[in-house]
Amino acid sequence: MAEQWVPVPGERVHERRTGVALEVMEIDKADVYVRPLRGGLERVVRRSDLVPPDDAPGGFFDWQASHG
Repeated sequence: MAEQWVPVPGERVHERRTGVALEVMEIDKADVYVRPLRGGLERVVRRSDLVPPDDAPGGFFDWQASHG
């Protein structure tokens, strides 16, 4: 079984639905606080709403290929 990705504060990730680049600010048990890299308000998302960084298995490159 593949290792499950866990976000860490300061990591750059992408929103699964839109592909927007985000920075992880803080992590709670069920929620992840993120901020858009291109400016905007910090908000709360679920871990399942995020795509791991480019170099992680199942990361943005894999997501982008499946949506291309």
